Amino acid sequence: MEFKVHLNDDEMAFLKQFAEKQKDGAKDNVGTVTPIHVVERTEKHFVQREDGDVWIDADNDYAEYSKLDALIAERKKQGSQLPYFHEVDLEWVDGTFVTNENEYVEAYNLNVYRGRYIISYRPVAFFFILDEAKRYKDGYQKHNCSDCRIYTYGLGYSNNGDLPVFRELLMKMGTALLGAGNENTN
Repeated sequence: MEFKVHLNDDEMAFLKQFAEKQKDGAKDNVGTVTPIHVVERTEKHFVQREDGDVWIDADNDYAEYSKLDALIAERKKQGSQLPYFHEVDLEWVDGTFVTNENEYVEAYNLNVYRGRYIISYRPVAFFFILDEAKRYKDGYQKHNCSDCRIYTYGLGYSNNGDLPVFRELLMKMGTALLGAGNENTN
C-alpha cells in the first residue's frame, strides 16, 4: 500500500537523524538495537539502619558524617562536652553499658540517626535520539537537571507490542528520506 505523507522540514530532519542514529550498529544504540534514551533524576533516600555507613545529626541541620567520631568532633567545636566513643567504650554511662556506637548514642541521648542512602532514579524525559537527550539534560533544561543522568533502555526482549512496529515505521520513513536525499518523499 502506498501512503502519501507531507512532512515539514523539522519532521524530515528528525526522521533522517532517527534513521542514522538508530540503524543497526550505530554508536548511539548504546548496547541495544532499539534504544530509548531517558533522562532520569537521581533520588537519594535515607534508610535508618543500625549497621549503616552514614550518621545524620538532626540537631545540626541534618549534617551528614561518615563516622560517629566526626559528628562528635563537630559537636565539640560547637561547645559540647561529649567524650569520644573510644573514651567510654566498655563503660557504664547513665545506666547503659556502652559496647558499640549505637549504645553510645542511646547513653548520651543524641538526636542522631545511623543509616545508609538508597539511590534510585525517576524518569524525567524520553528520547529516541541520544543527542536530543544530551541537549535536554546539559542544555535547555540544565537548570533542572543538575542531579540527572541519561540511561538507555531497550524496547525489551521479544517485544511483540506496538513500540517495535512504530519504531520500524519511523525507520522506514527515515531510511527512505536518507536514500532520497533532501527531496520530500512519501
